[in-house]
Amino acid sequence: MANFSTAVLVKAQARLINAFQEEELRFRNPAVHKLFLRNTTIMVPSYEELRTLEDRVVETNYFVRQTRALGSARSHNHTGAQGDSSTLTPTWTTYTDEYVSTLKEADDKLYTSGELQASKVNDVIANFAEGLETAASTFLFANRSGVNVSTAEGVFDATDDVFEITESTNGDRGVQITKSNLDINKYQGRRFTFVCDTIAFNKFEKQANQGTGNSENLSFQFSNVEFIHDPLLTAAAAGLTSAYANGFWVAVPEGSIAALPWIPIQNRQGINTKENMYGAIVNPIDSVQYAVHSYEERVDGTSLGGYTQDLKEETQISVDIAYATAPLSVATESSIMAYAFV
Repeated sequence: MANFSTAVLVKAQARLINAFQEEELRFRNPAVHKLFLRNTTIMVPSYEELRTLEDRVVETNYFVRQTRALGSARSHNHTGAQGDSSTLTPTWTTYTDEYVSTLKEADDKLYTSGELQASKVNDVIANFAEGLETAASTFLFANRSGVNVSTAEGVFDATDDVFEITESTNGDRGVQITKSNLDINKYQGRRFTFVCDTIAFNKFEKQANQGTGNSENLSFQFSNVEFIHDPLLTAAAAGLTSAYANGFWVAVPEGSIAALPWIPIQNRQGINTKENMYGAIVNPIDSVQYAVHSYEERVDGTSLGGYTQDLKEETQISVDIAYATAPLSVATESSIMAYAFV
């Protein structure tokens, strides 16, 4: 119940410890969010130096490949085309979570003030883990490539932007076909992460364990591939026009996606004013620095689990994240390639 009201010392009470209370506090590991965070250094100078304010635009430049057919003869008066470049502008979104405390909230509680604060911080950590995982998964799904040039052992559905593999004939070779499809799309000599819905993840995990001691050895196709289970993709895939229900996954070449976390400079420096505190904490789940802002007010704290002559502290934890994919000159093309069994 609110304000830790069940922990008020009006009767003999004990506390649940260890795993017996951990089930209520569980949250999903933000594996997709952390996949983006593997690559945060994508520009020079650093975006943290350039983005001095929340609404300051940061523009990055990159070279654009000039594709030409080869000529067939030498000439004394040959003429060439100039090179070109383009820009990528990361878009940051602010994510926040808040909690309130009072000076006297622990006076009649089973828990100490430190334990109450730790509980609130743990809630924030869990809320960010699940909230940012949803944001990362949504970004990954929305930015799948609208271009796939391969026609081998599958068909690209340009409506859903998904390369479809017939499961009845090639269901045990989905990983192999995906890797050759990526090769045809010029993603070569790379490691890949396959972010899978629950159906595809289960199938691939089973196939990956069909080793030499089994009647059918399927392990040959699983080198240089990492698998991440993203349950959110199950509903996302089912919501497409083709309503994929046999297994859906996206393949991400190593280093082709990034997450750029940022907090204001006042929080990085740790500044206290007469009424406000600006600080930072490192989230132990994703190792990212988050901004902390708090302020105090005189209040009647009885409605918050405190007392009449009390002090209220409002605390907000926040971080700005820009999820990004490596830029490509074709507007609908992305390095995030989607696949499904049909």
